[in-house]
Amino acid sequence: MKFRAVYLLAALPLLLPIGNGLTIATESLFPSYAIAQETTEKPNKEEFRKRRREQFRQQLNLSPDQVSEIDRIREQNKQDKQAKREALRAAKDKMQTLMASDASDDELRAQHRILQDLRRDMGEARFETKLKIRQVLTPEQRTKMAELKKQRRGRWGRRHHGPENSQAK
Repeated sequence: MKFRAVYLLAALPLLLPIGNGLTIATESLFPSYAIAQETTEKPNKEEFRKRRREQFRQQLNLSPDQVSEIDRIREQNKQDKQAKREALRAAKDKMQTLMASDASDDELRAQHRILQDLRRDMGEARFETKLKIRQVLTPEQRTKMAELKKQRRGRWGRRHHGPENSQAK
């Protein structure tokens, strides 16, 4: 057994060039596959959001009026959302500074409450936006949206927690 392991280890450097040759052969046989691998880039967050928003619109079969109303609601909340995000970021930075300093436990608790309040406010604003968008949809579209979200949650669970955990929800 030990001799076989030694022979395999000794032969490994000889096998590596063969592996590279297979890669080159694969690329010459399937050039479009090789090109697709080279040019495939992950879309940035904004592109991803736009694509998801467009899928959402198509899958729910939104009318042009509904699309413009939902866009108006999102735009209306955009500035407020950005201000809250910046306030949360500043509060987190302050918490990090306090944690690294000789700040008292009471100061840390007060800063923690500020963080919790900001997070709660952001959650409330997100919920209110969802309610406004929900009012624009027909009952059938609401049902379809719930189904789509459930499917997306299932895919997200399998990707991030494994198939065994996504079915438990």
